[in-house]
Amino acid sequence: MKYSIQKRYFLKNEQAVSEEFTVLPALSVVMIGFALFVVLLTHTYIAYADRIDQLQSYQTADGLLQKLTNPDCYFIKRGGLIDLHLLQNDTRSLQNYCEQYMKSGFRFQLQLHWNDQIWDFSESLSSNPLNRIAVSKEIGIYLNEAQTIPGTLTIMLWKGS
Repeated sequence: MKYSIQKRYFLKNEQAVSEEFTVLPALSVVMIGFALFVVLLTHTYIAYADRIDQLQSYQTADGLLQKLTNPDCYFIKRGGLIDLHLLQNDTRSLQNYCEQYMKSGFRFQLQLHWNDQIWDFSESLSSNPLNRIAVSKEIGIYLNEAQTIPGTLTIMLWKGS
């Protein structure tokens, strides 16, 4: 007795019903997924560019703070103290710093805090920019021969025209 085995070829099977519209839902799911991927990738790139811009602004503000607290700065006394009298009377030198940074597209304000007093020097924040960067440093303030007090020097930097 010989058994014969019949082989069915699934490639030649013509008994199935073909529906042409069954591919459309799958294709729409794939296209929605691709669109979401592109939106996510774009958002990631924009967030990365914003963070890099903020980091550069922080570095610029820190560089300005280092420049203003350098012993070669006109209002810094020996020992790294801020001469408050000289800073109040010689505003033209500080305006020169402002003009130099304004050429590069940045504006800044210098604030000096001690005890319960806050003194603003240079440009005011009348326009109230949304994305300003602030960098602070603890520093001594020379008031007169008999009095030196601790204070905080703050640089607020923002982009503006």
